[in-house]
Amino acid sequence: MTVEEAGRALGVSRSTVWRLIQRGEIPSVRRAGRRLVPADAARRRLRRSPAASAIPPLTEDHPIFRLVGAGRGGGNLPGARDKHAILDE
Repeated sequence: MTVEEAGRALGVSRSTVWRLIQRGEIPSVRRAGRRLVPADAARRRLRRSPAASAIPPLTEDHPIFRLVGAGRGGGNLPGARDKHAILDE
């Protein structure tokens, strides 16, 4: 499969597939000027990768959402200087 097809199969960008190839985490071959990833290698990588459900969803009460507009409030809090205190909570 092509790099683009491997990216779609793995759910990652084309750039990420290229990085995985460069690191040697996914094998690839060069055929007729094209870089191809064996389909079984992509399937093995997919089985090995952690499930997307393992990543907790961002909720509206996450501290990162309090930073939206920080530093542009005209002196109103929170300001840009407060970002580390907000994120460290």
